[in-house]
Amino acid sequence: MKAIVTTIERITESVGFLTALVIIPLVLATCYEVFSRYLFNAPTTWAFELGYILTGTHFLLGGAITLLRGSHIRIDLLYANFSPRTKAAVDMTLYLFLLLPFLVMLCDSLGDYALRSFETGERTGQSSWNPPIWPFRAVITFGFAMLALQVTAEILKCAAILRGRPITTDRAEG
Repeated sequence: MKAIVTTIERITESVGFLTALVIIPLVLATCYEVFSRYLFNAPTTWAFELGYILTGTHFLLGGAITLLRGSHIRIDLLYANFSPRTKAAVDMTLYLFLLLPFLVMLCDSLGDYALRSFETGERTGQSSWNPPIWPFRAVITFGFAMLALQVTAEILKCAAILRGRPITTDRAEG
């Protein structure tokens, strides 16, 4: 079980690292747009769309690494006082019966949505640049699939705690 969790967490860390690099073209495109618009009075036709696509990519692909590092917002009025076993039972129940099924259904629907936009050649329609929208929809699907994969690792870690054999990895420390 530890090997599975370690593999999933390596994948999550790798995707998280690549996701962090998305900030570089986002900053470059935004700076180019600002200089072009305000210094040369020549706004671009592509910077706005590229900006929201890259921002969305960064946000959606960051969900799995955020879960791995325990950085999602949690309202823990009661939870903070639970024992590690009780926390694991609560987390496992919510992950297994609520979050994971939702993510699987969402990935299925989003995958179909991305495929349809690919097949029809759908475009964004937001500017004169008007790029195809299917790559971004595929990224959305991939982001939620990565989150589902990390949820699976969290379920396995909760099960190990409940069995009295917690899985420790150095990856969760981030």
